Amino acid sequence: MAIVGSELKWYQSKVVNDTTSNGGRISTTVIPSGLSNSWWPNFTEAQLAVGATQWRKSFLRIDNANNDIGYNCRICLQKPTPGADKLYFAKGTQTDIQSGTGSLALYGSGKLDASVVTGASTITVLLEDGAVTIFRNGGLIRISDQVLTVNSGVVTVTSGNAEIKTIDTVSVLGSVATITLTSALNYDFSATDTYISSMIEEATVTGATTGKVVTSTAGTFTEANMTVGNLGSLYQVVTFTFTSATNFTVASDEVTFATATGSISSTYAPTNVGVGASYFSVPPSCWGGTFATGDTVVITTIPPCVPVWEKRIVAAGTSTIAAQVRTMMTFVDS
Repeated sequence: MAIVGSELKWYQSKVVNDTTSNGGRISTTVIPSGLSNSWWPNFTEAQLAVGATQWRKSFLRIDNANNDIGYNCRICLQKPTPGADKLYFAKGTQTDIQSGTGSLALYGSGKLDASVVTGASTITVLLEDGAVTIFRNGGLIRISDQVLTVNSGVVTVTSGNAEIKTIDTVSVLGSVATITLTSALNYDFSATDTYISSMIEEATVTGATTGKVVTSTAGTFTEANMTVGNLGSLYQVVTFTFTSATNFTVASDEVTFATATGSISSTYAPTNVGVGASYFSVPPSCWGGTFATGDTVVITTIPPCVPVWEKRIVAAGTSTIAAQVRTMMTFVDS
């Protein structure tokens, strides 16, 4: 089975505010597409007067019942926002909060500065701020003059071309970046309506586990046999505590399981009732050796998602920001 566009969804972080605690883990709240202020709030008059920087953290998630793995995931802006603000984005971690965003590598978009023809291997890009690094040697960029229409969150290409290229070298002079590509362009592009966007890359997007800690003299746990599905999984730390050589209780730092006991002789797969799928599945093949009362196994489950920070900046003295829109582009192979 293949992953389809409707199975790629953006979720907000658990904490959404304008303080250093903003961000954190993935929530269960999907960010609506195409709705005014569904993600970014309006800047207040006071913020426009003195200037402001805001952060928001979201997660691109694969909500796929077949547990398909997403390969070669790439994320970028379609183009700079049309308003007076500047928008950048960066790859986060599953748990980081706004206080830790200071050293993130930023990505963004600029406008083609001079028209180019098929076969060219050097392009120039007009940046919104030449002091902000958004293009890097070896990074991917999307070059596009496509005209898009969006209807109920579904994007349709009505005209134009796009191609993804790898940067060989990049240099910046003032507000213009000169980019040499590792391969030649396949299309002509006009400076009138072409945009170049740097791309976050993630090789695979799938449910996973990490941080296994087994506290036992003779018991073992094979996490590779554990399944973390696409639909029901969350980022959570799960603790199995043995009450005998074969039975255990289960606790999470994120949710309360309806069935919180299990046995090494049967599959333990608690249901996420919100979506009707299991949070994870632990078959008997995970357990090995001999456990004793009081032994514990602690493991963290990771849902199939890419954490993305967005950084929005408005300069002091901005009068208004009108006709604002931001379009995040996602590409996933399956």
